Amino acid sequence: MQQLASCIVQICDWMASNRLKFNEEKTQVIWLGTRQQLAKVTVDMLTLPHVTVQCSLTVRNLGVTLDGQLSMSPQSAGHASTSFNSSGQSGSH
Repeated sequence: MQQLASCIVQICDWMASNRLKFNEEKTQVIWLGTRQQLAKVTVDMLTLPHVTVQCSLTVRNLGVTLDGQLSMSPQSAGHASTSFNSSGQSGSH
């Protein structure tokens, strides 16, 4: 994890030198792999210089919800509930 944190610090430095801001408060960490690989992961936090980030089971990027297996299950579940709510509301008008 130290090596990953070091890489992120280097990215932060590069961004700062190019007038960009790395927002540590919005940073999310997720492990990607098969179900069997993910079962072996024991690290659940990434410590950065100004914040400690808890690893998540799902993350959002550009409005898309991803899980560790990139299965799109969380995204599909969200759309299903939105569709259900929308259809339920339109039927009650």
